[in-house]
Amino acid sequence: MPPSPPPLIDTHCHLAFSAFDEDRSEVLNRAREAGLVSCVAVAVDAQSARQALALAKAEPGFVYATAGIHPTEEAVADPAEFPLVRELLESKQFVAVGETGLDAYHECAPLDIQRDALIQHLNLALQCDLPVVLHCRDAFPELLAALESYRGEGLRGVLHCFTGGHSEREALLSLGLHIGVGGIATYKPNSDLREVVREIPDERLLIETDAPWLSPVPMRGRRNEPAFVAHVASRLSEERQQPLATLAKQCTANAQALFRF
Repeated sequence: MPPSPPPLIDTHCHLAFSAFDEDRSEVLNRAREAGLVSCVAVAVDAQSARQALALAKAEPGFVYATAGIHPTEEAVADPAEFPLVRELLESKQFVAVGETGLDAYHECAPLDIQRDALIQHLNLALQCDLPVVLHCRDAFPELLAALESYRGEGLRGVLHCFTGGHSEREALLSLGLHIGVGGIATYKPNSDLREVVREIPDERLLIETDAPWLSPVPMRGRRNEPAFVAHVASRLSEERQQPLATLAKQCTANAQALFRF
């Protein structure tokens, strides 16, 4: 028999999205075959949080759900939306708050509105004793400034899909956060990013897909799915000169500790 794949966790995917409606069962089966022991189904608004929770209930112990409002969603500027997210999180059926954060790249709500929503999420994460799942695009200084006000308060979480440099990495680590690395780190032009992620401490590293987007090499051009996190792990094991089994075991332990599965 071939050796069993190392245990893996996709710490950031959007499994409840419509992109998987036609073959979600097959996607889940392929994830298990690839060695995944868990997936974190990340929400972007109240409705997707309810869908993620329904999936988590249908796949207990394998899928876990988050609840939050993504900064590029229209819901981030709707004052009626956050109370719905708060109510969901207070049910204690979710493993994290988010996805929240700041995005200055896409045409979406102004940064001051995004920042207000981010602060609400961060406060709720502390109140509920949950980690926060953070998004950032073209807004690192603003995000780090917001996070700095929580230094020493016990905030925990992860900046997913990390694309920053050495200074951003060190700032996040100094705040006690984890760093999520996905398919972008496997793309040929991103050698600078690979240099940065090589130096993430073992105990702060998480791996992810962000499925259905950002498929890693060699799956670029295809819809991303949780099974492909194995390709991220394989590339990182090469870059960090660690056995794949060692890296997978460490990242899995990190995720289980952060999300308290």
